[in-house]
Amino acid sequence: MEIARSMLEVQVPAAQEKRIMLRNKAKSILIHTELEELFKERREKGDDFAAQRWVWEKFYAKHFGSFEDTTVVPPMCYAFGPIPLHAVPEQTLQIFSVKVAELKEGNDLQWPLQVYGFIAIRDSIDPRRNLLFQRDRSDCQTITEKEPFLLLTGPSRAVVLIDPISFEVQLKAKGKTASEDKVLAVDVLTSQHAVAYLSYPPRTFTINLHGIRSKLELTQALLANSVEATIMVEIHDGSWPASVPGRVTACTGSMQHQDIVLLDSGHGALCFSDSGMLKLPRCVVSVELDGELKVNVEAIRGLKGYTTFKPKRSTISYQTCYLGHQKNNHVRGGFSCTLGITVAWSLFRPLVP
Repeated sequence: MEIARSMLEVQVPAAQEKRIMLRNKAKSILIHTELEELFKERREKGDDFAAQRWVWEKFYAKHFGSFEDTTVVPPMCYAFGPIPLHAVPEQTLQIFSVKVAELKEGNDLQWPLQVYGFIAIRDSIDPRRNLLFQRDRSDCQTITEKEPFLLLTGPSRAVVLIDPISFEVQLKAKGKTASEDKVLAVDVLTSQHAVAYLSYPPRTFTINLHGIRSKLELTQALLANSVEATIMVEIHDGSWPASVPGRVTACTGSMQHQDIVLLDSGHGALCFSDSGMLKLPRCVVSVELDGELKVNVEAIRGLKGYTTFKPKRSTISYQTCYLGHQKNNHVRGGFSCTLGITVAWSLFRPLVP
């Protein structure tokens, strides 16, 4: 939160900021038109990542640094303090899941797979990588044919669809030695403009990525007039037994049956800090400003609880959520826990190089 506050201390006069934003928007339209043509020309030579890197070095490196750099825009950017004049709700891309949908015939891969690599998005807020998934070879995720979903740890901030965004995918399956590792997918995909995905209520759509040895499915939705929600969960009262696994999900009122998994410990224990904060691998979602956010918490003993929030343009919201078995006003089963759930709300504003 200190990072978010410090970013708000530098204020730009309104008239100057408006000129900068208009100039930046005009530049963005021209650049993206030229980028699309140049990228198509380069990728025809058979190396999408080389084409993407060439475009980056030509148009972005001067202002945004290395091709491999990750976004410097944190979540909760405008949750605290004065809000810049041109910070507004935006069209955002909600990422629900990524899975290895199938293995292609004729290759030497078999389930289960130990997967490592990364998946990242670049958008108009900051063209640097916003990581959805990242693991190195020593920390692979094991997936099976029945459980093929990657455990996403991002985006680290909400993804805004002003201009087309790009997905970068580099995934490998671990072999007995590094020389025996196999490429699952290496590709760069560019989205269409927002109008191609807009609908109300929002609808899910799937992007299929056909890799060298696998097909990936990315399930997502476009939310109009939305804000960023950063979710934090802590122990408010009681305790969560170390032996009890848990799951935390979120959904919007417009898509109540489409969960965003923030944490799923499987059969393992939850990880709490010394101060009682629950470590969520993923904590940022988008929600329509006139909609509703629901946060669900489930203990694997069948205990469930939830809280709902009305979105705001900024500041925070706080609710408590009780989980426990009760009989004749006495807790049974040794489980009684009240969680405090905080949501920080923020608008959006593109970086101005």
